[in-house]
Amino acid sequence: MKIAIFSDSHDHVWNLRRAVEQAMDKQAQEIIHCGDLVSPFLMEEFDRYPGAIHLIYGNNMGDPELLNMRIQERKDKVTFHGWMGELSYDGTNVCFIHDPRLAKKLARSGDYSIVCFGHTHLWHVERLHDCILLNPGAILGNKERASWALIDTDTLEVEHVFLDG
Repeated sequence: MKIAIFSDSHDHVWNLRRAVEQAMDKQAQEIIHCGDLVSPFLMEEFDRYPGAIHLIYGNNMGDPELLNMRIQERKDKVTFHGWMGELSYDGTNVCFIHDPRLAKKLARSGDYSIVCFGHTHLWHVERLHDCILLNPGAILGNKERASWALIDTDTLEVEHVFLDG
């Protein structure tokens, strides 16, 4: 299964819109967002995406009450996991959290095939034992080119996708 991994949108509506379009073009079946979506109005950018969407908090919460209301309006396809999410795809266990230090500890635990995180706004991929530790970069694109990651849960291949092509 192909999963799009996003993080750190920070209200950049145009970049998030482009990332969702790219995820659809690349036939990603689900989107995981590793935190710092921030404003509730960004939820509208996911409306045309046909697959499931998984969200967590980051360290920039915006308006959490209104964000939760917008998520509930889309509860048929959007799941809010709180501070950390865990999913399993045919035995490939995926964890996503915003904090890089906690992500590294989770990757070393041996419980996951993939641990995704955000916060640094920098692309990062490394293998720790049998786990891929992945930061998809930032949708915002403030420290490096705006980007996200596409990961195949069957082959564990990771593609770095840039919003500017």
